[in-house]
Amino acid sequence: MKKTLLQLLTVSAVAASVLLPLNAAPAAAQSAKSPADSRITNLAPGMNGNDFAAGHVSDRGRLMLTQQELVSRIAQLTEKKPLVIQQWLTNYEPDARVRSGEAARLGFKAIAHIPSEHAAVTDIKVLSAATLEITFDSPLTAADVNLDKAKANFQFDNGMTIRNVPQLKNGARSTYVVPVTVQQPGKTYRLTYKGKAAGKFTGTAHTVKLAAARQVTADTFELESLRKDGVVDYGYVVESYFGTRGGLEMYLNDRNASGGKSYDIISSLRDMSVTLTPEGGQPIRAAYVPYTQATDDRQAPKFRLPAGQTLTPGVKYTVTADWATVTEASFTARAAAPLVIASAKAVSGAAVDITLAADPRDELFSGRSVELTAVYKVTSRKGAVGTFELAAGAKLSPGKSYTVTASGAWATQQGKISLNTDALKSS
Repeated sequence: MKKTLLQLLTVSAVAASVLLPLNAAPAAAQSAKSPADSRITNLAPGMNGNDFAAGHVSDRGRLMLTQQELVSRIAQLTEKKPLVIQQWLTNYEPDARVRSGEAARLGFKAIAHIPSEHAAVTDIKVLSAATLEITFDSPLTAADVNLDKAKANFQFDNGMTIRNVPQLKNGARSTYVVPVTVQQPGKTYRLTYKGKAAGKFTGTAHTVKLAAARQVTADTFELESLRKDGVVDYGYVVESYFGTRGGLEMYLNDRNASGGKSYDIISSLRDMSVTLTPEGGQPIRAAYVPYTQATDDRQAPKFRLPAGQTLTPGVKYTVTADWATVTEASFTARAAAPLVIASAKAVSGAAVDITLAADPRDELFSGRSVELTAVYKVTSRKGAVGTFELAAGAKLSPGKSYTVTASGAWATQQGKISLNTDALKSS
């Protein structure tokens, strides 16, 4: 059931400021009701501001509540990161006591951002061949943006499916970037959300503009895009990644513009692929390498050839896709040396840190494994070091001798790499 204002009142001291008229004494509060009081009375019969305000308001209209406490409680209520709520304050100071007017403003703003399991679709926009923007009358709950639940909730006809979770746009109340399978231009699609008809739209031929294709390793290449070309990766414009992009986050308006410039959004590339065609040869399907979409302050997702295949030095390759247009789509392959493993260290009974001779950048560990068998833990890279996790149930033994080699040709090693398990002896 949707959280009501009564829950807002009972779970946090936000209630004190919401119910207490600004700068008003208790007597004044009893003698006159503001529109806000009426709203609260309707939702919480028999309760008034004094019931909640007692003991929470100090002198000069300040609450016995810090900004950090207020932010934390509203974040919990709205299922948002505290950092997002901090942006609602003019000047966030964690230990500063909250003014009643400020808390009232945030409290009432929070009401509109409370997620609802009964949210209904109000608008569908087609952004590009593989991306929709869908607006609801209320924010979605955390449960409803779980991938399995989202796939069940969002049902399209004509073979379309959702590819990854809906992502709330920065600054939006209930507008989400939704990655879908590639549309057929001109075809009408209908959306059913939670079993109810939610609208229809027409497929588009519009593709996102990527700048250039470049080889990265012997079996991997990247497709870079640039903000100056009006293209931005979704990781910079959605709330779930806010605060993780080194200050490069963006707020786009309802026309997906910022500073007078319009942007195409590259949504999640989960399950996406491109076609790589060697000059005079047969097309090859290259799959997106997970978690490489926007790393190290670059928009340069990686694509990898099928296992066991590599690029042939001296051959010209051209990239095509039904969801993107690449300006510089061709590159000539070169001989590419593998990455070099310098050392290995056990960090737990089921995980190993692999250190390379140099930082590979851009999550190039992704999809790789070493012969323990241990698979790279996505987004764990810290410079040249990446954590690899053992298969389920496998454990390292303290004091036992292990050697580490790369699975496949993605890396070589500087001599024999012995696994350091000293950290396990004291754990």
